[in-house]
Parts: sequence; C-alpha cells; structure tokens
Amino acid sequence: MIITNSRAYTECFLQLANVLDLDENRPTYHSWRVAAVAYQMGLLLNSTNLQEIFWSGLLHDIGAFGYNDFTVSTSESISVFEKEKILNHPLKSARIIQKELPGEVSAVAEFVKYHHEKFDGTGFPEGLAGNDIPICSQIIKIADDLDTALRMIPEISKKDIYDMFRRNIDREYSSQMVSLLLETLEKDDFFSKIEIGARVPIVVYGILDSLPNYKMFLGADLLEKITTVFADIIDAKHEETLGHSGRVAAYSQHISEVLKLNPKDITKVKMAGFMHDIGKSAVPRNILNKSDNLSPFEWHVIKGHPVLTMDILRKMSVFNDIVEIAGYHHERLNGSGYPSGLPAESIPFLARIVIVADVFDAMTSGRRYQKYISREEAIDYMIAQKNVLFDADAVGAMVEVASGELKKLAADKIAGRAGETN
Repeated sequence: MIITNSRAYTECFLQLANVLDLDENRPTYHSWRVAAVAYQMGLLLNSTNLQEIFWSGLLHDIGAFGYNDFTVSTSESISVFEKEKILNHPLKSARIIQKELPGEVSAVAEFVKYHHEKFDGTGFPEGLAGNDIPICSQIIKIADDLDTALRMIPEISKKDIYDMFRRNIDREYSSQMVSLLLETLEKDDFFSKIEIGARVPIVVYGILDSLPNYKMFLGADLLEKITTVFADIIDAKHEETLGHSGRVAAYSQHISEVLKLNPKDITKVKMAGFMHDIGKSAVPRNILNKSDNLSPFEWHVIKGHPVLTMDILRKMSVFNDIVEIAGYHHERLNGSGYPSGLPAESIPFLARIVIVADVFDAMTSGRRYQKYISREEAIDYMIAQKNVLFDADAVGAMVEVASGELKKLAADKIAGRAGETN
C-alpha cells in the first residue's frame, strides 16, 4: 500500500477533513467549504501556492479534534480551560501537520498556524498584525469566517454577509482581503455554488480534478502516519475508547505475524485496524457515551457505522484494498453480525483477523455499558465461539498473542515486587 501521486494524497486530506466535520450523523462540510473558497481566492490572486492553500483549508482545524461543537464553544460562556484549548488549536494543528503527516507540508503548517490572527493584531496565537500575517493565512481566516456566518446565522442574506466583512476592515481583515473575497464570491456566481452545504462537494471535487496530479511516493511506513491521525480523531470522540483503534491495529498485526502472513497482508490488516471505526465519527456522542440500554433507533445508528467506514475508505484510492477488511469488523461467521449479516464464506480471512482483534480489545478495555472482562475470560469466550462467531485460526493466534501479554504482565509484576523488597 503506497501513494504514488498527489491526487491520492489530497484524497486522504479530503477525508481527514470530512471525518473532522462529521457532526451528529450529518456532514457540515466546514473544512471543505473553507478550502473551496480559499482556493478560488488564491486562483483569483494568481497564487503559486494553490495546492497548499487548498490543503490548508482542509486541515486548518485538525488540532481541534475531540472538541464538542468547536465553533459554538468559542463563545464567552465557556470555561477558562476550554478557552485555552481553543486559543492553542492553531498551534496544535500546525504541529500535527508538521510532525504527524508525511510529505512536504511545512508551508501548510505555517498557513494553518496563523489562520486566527487578525489584521489589527488582536488575534491568536501570536498577535501578529498587518502584513506580518502570511497572505495565505489571511485567506484561510476570511474563508473560515465566511463559512461560520453561513452555518451559524440562519437565513443570513448575501448583502448582510458582505456588509459584515466590510464593517470589519482594518480590524479583522485588510481592505484588500475583503475585496478579494467579495470579488471571488461574485465571479461566476460562486456564492450560490457554496452557499448551501449540500452543494459544496460538487465544488470540492471539481477543484480536485483541476489540481495538477504529479508523481510522489509515500511508502507504507509513511502512509501509516496518516492512519494514526485518523485513529486519533476517531478515538477522541469517545472518552472510553481512547487508544482502541491503535490497539486493534497492533493486535491485528501480531495475529497476522503469528499466522506468518506475507508482509503485504500484514500491512493491510494493520491499516484496517487503525481505520475500522472511522464511521463512528458520525455517531452522536450521547449515543457513544450512553451507559443505559440503547433504543432501537440508537442501535440503528450504531449499526450504520461500518457502512460509513467503507464509504469513506472507498473515497481514498490508496485504501481501496482494505474497504472490506475494515468494514466487516462487526460481521460474524454464523451470519448474526452487522451491518449485512454476512455468512462465513462472504467474510474475507483478513477481515476475520480484525474481527477477533476488535472483539478482544473491546471486551478487555472496559466500557461503561459492560462489566470489565479479564484477558483470561475474553480468551475463554473466544475459544468457546471458534467456528461459531470467530475464525478458529484467528482465535488461535489471538490466544497466543494474549498469552504472551499475560506472561509479560506477570513478569513485570514479579519484577516490581522484587524492586520493592530491595
């Protein structure tokens, strides 16, 4: 699994932004609209950084993942602690882009870092003013504010939006930046194309098709960095599953190694482990965090998350090989799983590995809606369900992996006691 061209790389950024913005089972297209508006502004400006501007629009809020209703929470009613997190999110976004994402993204990190600076110097994180703020950062900011106005102010007219930007010249924005935005929105009636959220994907995929598709190479080791960012975003939404995706990836890898699979298949199951719960990003927090029994409707929402996982993965060409491996993680050999109730013969072997890894971690990591289950109890359960719910070979390998963990835990405990007596 490798990336060989810039389009495949941009597809990953598009879906990172999509996962960030999925809210209460509906897409907001916040980052997509920011990216589309910023790109069109850069095009009108004849910028030589068009791809970087587009990527910056997509990734500008990546440091805000895990925040609950991030845009609304910037009001004065929030706590000092929450406000501090918000003030620091541009720095966090820049760090994630620079350190966690592969490829040449240093310019993107800089543009994102300063996208909340204001022209009069009252912005954050560094209080830059005037021309000290990179032009591309100024573009991201004004595009960001346009999207906020369209989403947060119901029925706002185009005239009111234009007046809002004009009133903030020399405070929030330079006069040149406001003129550039308004000219962009008027050109070819662009405003009407992005005013309604449902139309934004058409514009965004049009931009994707227009970007130069140059050759680049990112191997599996660098691609894994992208999957870990996805996993961090997914797990941050549900406080009880922090680290779950990473552990499923690790268990899947270890099971595959015990089974002596070839390196390509080991990579596939590891990537699928990181990405298997990506569809949960659209499940409302009140359902994910619910300790009581779920209603039939809530179960329907939960059972839809593997479908969304597969839909998102299909939109990234580099991950097309793991769509079913990741998306079938709630299927069971006897047909009792979901979302499709597939029979054993329709569940690929690599998907069966992820199923076992996911179940083992879910049982042993502790959830508020189920009692804690020890590793020994989990192993006993999975052995009892061999060839019923779970693949026998995958269970056998999981038992070997888990037994190794238990031996290490016991050895560490003994070593700890020995240290206390010395």
